[in-house]
Amino acid sequence: MRNKATDIVTKHINNWDPIYLLAGGAPDDEYEDEIEQIVEAVLKSKDEIEIAEAIRSIFEFSFTMDFDFDKCYIIAKSIWEELYLDEK
Repeated sequence: MRNKATDIVTKHINNWDPIYLLAGGAPDDEYEDEIEQIVEAVLKSKDEIEIAEAIRSIFEFSFTMDFDFDKCYIIAKSIWEELYLDEK
């Protein structure tokens, strides 16, 4: 489950590229530390709202800037659905 979660979170976070590091030429593993923390949260969360809160908190701490909850929720919902709902 962890490997699947890591793949899904990596895909969604890198596609989102919340502060455009990848678009600016940063390496593909630029968000690796944040992704590891988000995976931990995903595996412990009971719903996409908890994941969104974790994403927001993790990125705000890492990059000392505000992140919009609604944008975090969109990513969290995509992660939640792909990880938990697509397997049903």
